[in-house]
Amino acid sequence: MCLVMLLGMSVATANASTLLSVDEVQQGSYVTITGTGVRMRYGPGLNYGYYGTSPKKGTRLQLLGEDGDWYQVRYGQNVAYVFKQYAKLSGAPVYTSRVQITGVGVRLRMGPGLNYNYLKWKDGTARGPKKGDILECVGESGDWYKVRYGNGTYYVFKQYAKIVR
Repeated sequence: MCLVMLLGMSVATANASTLLSVDEVQQGSYVTITGTGVRMRYGPGLNYGYYGTSPKKGTRLQLLGEDGDWYQVRYGQNVAYVFKQYAKLSGAPVYTSRVQITGVGVRLRMGPGLNYNYLKWKDGTARGPKKGDILECVGESGDWYKVRYGNGTYYVFKQYAKIVR
């Protein structure tokens, strides 16, 4: 079941890899950069590349989730990871379920059914997540998960995704 769960737990006692609901982010869940020259990485680890710019000390970034020792944040229009040692958490997070895409070429639909249009690029080709991508799950409708992808909310057929914790 992919229902939004409100958990009264601190970040320290939460699962190592969790995502936050957008509603909670708007209520004040963010991280403040505490170091200088902090690298914003493409993934949760030193083996991932990093963006060419660094936020200034004291910059507040929207918190999207956690992955082990890393915070997942909104960095401009991108998603980035910052090592927890260089950022301070503020706000009380609300944890949600996540789904992992299990199929190749999975289409994200505008509604819960094959009769709804799917997400496309300007040239008309299908646009969507890759196999293995993990998306925030914000609900269900029959055989469909309602997920956040980019700046929108879409539906993915349950046959091509699985709940992950």
